[in-house]
Amino acid sequence: MNKSLIKPINNEILKKKKKGFTLVELIIVIAIIAILAAIAIPKFGQVRQDAKVSNDIAAAKNIQSTVAMLVANGTIKEEKDITVDENDDYGKEIIKRIDGVTVPKAIKGENFKVKFDKGDVKVLVNGVTLAPADEDTTSEYMKKVNGNTDNENTDNENN
Repeated sequence: MNKSLIKPINNEILKKKKKGFTLVELIIVIAIIAILAAIAIPKFGQVRQDAKVSNDIAAAKNIQSTVAMLVANGTIKEEKDITVDENDDYGKEIIKRIDGVTVPKAIKGENFKVKFDKGDVKVLVNGVTLAPADEDTTSEYMKKVNGNTDNENTDNENN
């Protein structure tokens, strides 16, 4: 009779011990997470670069609209090309009016340049017309960015 009471108690103790995960199961989960991270990290870098390119194109459109407004109200004359920075008088005027990005993010050390072409306002970076944009703008600008990525763009990834 004593042995019949001991068996159910032993079974209950064994059942309580089996509630956790084994070491092998935990190692497998960690390995799966490591594989997923190894796949995701390179993609994350490309997504950041794509975002910077899109940001530059949007900023160029914003600059184009601002320049068109300043030309329309007579603040800027269509007589010369403009570099959007503090060293250019018209560039300062553009920067004052824009609440946002006025320096390209994808290519460090460059400035937006405004050119007037037969009444049209064009915004360029490193020779690529970003505004007005067409279907090839993103791919052309991405080629320029990739050409400069190795030597200029990797230093300041956090900016």
